[in-house]
Amino acid sequence: MLAIVADDLTGALDAAAPFAARGFHVEVALAIEAIGDALGAGPDVLSINLGSRELSAESARQRAAAALGALPSSWRIFKKIDSRLKGNIAAELDAMFFHSALVAPAIPAFGRVVTSGRVQGFGVDAPISVAERLGRHAARALIPDASTEAEMRALLEEAERSGTDLLIGARGLAEALAERMSDGEEASAAEMSGGPALFVIGSRDPITLAQIDALRSVLALSYLPAPNGRLVGSSDAGGAITLVQAVPGEGEVTPEAVSEALAESVCQGLVEAAGTLLLSGGATAEAVLKKMGVQRFRLLGECLPGLGLAEVDGRCIIAKSGGFGVPDTLKEIAEAVLRKMG
Repeated sequence: MLAIVADDLTGALDAAAPFAARGFHVEVALAIEAIGDALGAGPDVLSINLGSRELSAESARQRAAAALGALPSSWRIFKKIDSRLKGNIAAELDAMFFHSALVAPAIPAFGRVVTSGRVQGFGVDAPISVAERLGRHAARALIPDASTEAEMRALLEEAERSGTDLLIGARGLAEALAERMSDGEEASAAEMSGGPALFVIGSRDPITLAQIDALRSVLALSYLPAPNGRLVGSSDAGGAITLVQAVPGEGEVTPEAVSEALAESVCQGLVEAAGTLLLSGGATAEAVLKKMGVQRFRLLGECLPGLGLAEVDGRCIIAKSGGFGVPDTLKEIAEAVLRKMG
């Protein structure tokens, strides 16, 4: 059995999606407290959201330790990290017992690679040293270069042959592991439900902003800006696609406050009317689902490569990290919803 330990919800989902897409039973625990219930469902893969991305290093370490303490000791661990090495990576590794690790944060399919021990490529402004982000754990880590999916598969095969006992990576390594665990089975797309669709965008990542621009340039939709996460005036959904976007407002507020305000805003009528709910930004996804009372769910697969899809109370749920996807990602999801609606 495999446990994926991620520092935010979208990371937990995009790393788990390749397994669900190959027929594995995948449960997602939105919080450490939900691990017991998720284990009770008998999954092949359990993906855990620590919710630690924006916490202090010590708080992140404590959450990682608590999650590991709730798991059976026989379970294999995959430490999911952000492909741009955000978060408290070294602190969370402090809670993990391992002899040697393969560290491979590249996502070749996304144009994000590791060269000379540094992450670079799409969405990376300047090369990022992997060893520096690992801190003292770099001494026990193999940090190979990787720029293709074939290289990722070869690195994983060699790591398993040499007895490496911890895998540390992002979606690229998760994809290689899912393929290996399924004996090379091809991923299949999960079937989306229809609309109307509500897109809730809390991320300010330039990658997501470009996706919004691409979507709005080709599709007529109901666009609702939310200054600092708060909708003002009418918040009625209109038409097949409604997009609520957190935009800068008056005064400085924390990202967490924006996510909480956004969740409060959309859960007052908009969410109930949606057949498909897309959440962008890990903190936003977590806040909205928490407001909906969701603690865990089964991941059905992926609607697009890297975008996990779940069904909760008859509603299709998709969560996307701010730094994930190509310019047409949101447009492709919207078009799929419209096709489903006829």
